[in-house]
Amino acid sequence: MSGVKPYTVQRLRGGFALVWHEGGKRHRRQLDSGERVNAEAEARRLWESADDTPWTIGRIVEGYISHLSKSDPPSLQRRKDAWKAMQSFWGNVDPTMVDDEMCINYRDHRPVADSTVRYELLLLSTALNWAKGKKHILARPSIWLPEKDAYRIRYLERDDFEKFYDAVKSPHARLYVLLGVYTIARPTAILELEWSRVDFERRQIDLNPIGRRQTVKRRPIVPINSELHEALAGAFVARQSEYVIERGGEPIRSIKKAFQAASERSGIKATPYTLRHTGAVWAAEAGVSMAALAQLMGHDDDRTTQKHYARFSPGYLKDVGDKIAKGRRMR
Repeated sequence: MSGVKPYTVQRLRGGFALVWHEGGKRHRRQLDSGERVNAEAEARRLWESADDTPWTIGRIVEGYISHLSKSDPPSLQRRKDAWKAMQSFWGNVDPTMVDDEMCINYRDHRPVADSTVRYELLLLSTALNWAKGKKHILARPSIWLPEKDAYRIRYLERDDFEKFYDAVKSPHARLYVLLGVYTIARPTAILELEWSRVDFERRQIDLNPIGRRQTVKRRPIVPINSELHEALAGAFVARQSEYVIERGGEPIRSIKKAFQAASERSGIKATPYTLRHTGAVWAAEAGVSMAALAQLMGHDDDRTTQKHYARFSPGYLKDVGDKIAKGRRMR
C-alpha cells in the first residue's frame, strides 16, 4: 500500500474496515476504532505507514514456503501441494480477519477428510507464526483445528480391489496399481522407478535410485510375483522411456486423477496410499511375519509395522483368551 492508492473505510462486523483494490482484487483489514472519525484517522495512519504489498495470507504462506525451500525439507512438496489446494480460499484474506468461523467455513468448503483439513490449517498456523516472528504481522490469529482422528488403516478387501482395478482404464495406471499392491512401495518410489532397476532374471525391483541416500523412509529391494512379472514384461516391450510408469514417452508425475476417475466409475474410493495399506494387510493376513513385512515396507523399526498391521495376522492374540480362562472351572 502507498499513499497514491485509493482506499475506503467501510462498515464490517459492527465496526469498520480499511478496504482497497490491488491487482484487480479487493482487500480488507479490520480496524480497531469503533467510531467513524477515529476509524478514518486509523485508516490514514495505516495507509501511510504500510509498505507497497499487504501481508495477506497468500503472501505469508508463500513467504514461509520460500523460506523452507532454502533447507529443502522432505515435507516441502507436500506443503506446496497443500497450499495449492488452499490458495483460492485463503489467498487474499487479511490475517486480522481470520477467526474460528472462517476456519470452520473452510472445513465445510473442502470436500476432503478432516485429517487433510487439519494438516492444511496447521500449515496456515505455522506460516502465521513465522510471519509474526519476522514482524510482518503484529499478532497471530487463533486457528481452529478439526479434532485429530484416531489413525485408521484404509485398505481394500479383495472383491473391492477387483472392482476398482477393473475401472482403471489407462495401461500406465493399471501397471501402477499392480506395482502398488504387490510391492507395497510408497507412491513416489513407484513413479520414480526406472527400467534399469527392474531385474527380470532375479524377479526383483530395487526401489532406491542409484545415488540416492537411504532415509528413514527406506526404499528396499522387493520381489516380483508372477502377475506383476507378466505385466512388467509387456510394458517393457512397449516402453517409450526409461521410466516404468510413463505415457507417450513422458514420466507420470501424479497418478491421482486416474485414481479419482476409477473411484467414481467403480464406487470404490481408493488413493495411491490405499494400495500400500492393501498390500500390507493382505501380506499380514497370509501369515507374513511382521519383521519381513517391515523390510518390505521400508520401516526401520518393525514396531511401526506391528502397530498398524499385526492385528490382521491369522495368529494375532489368538490363544490369549483361552490362556486367561485356563484353570477356571466352567459352569
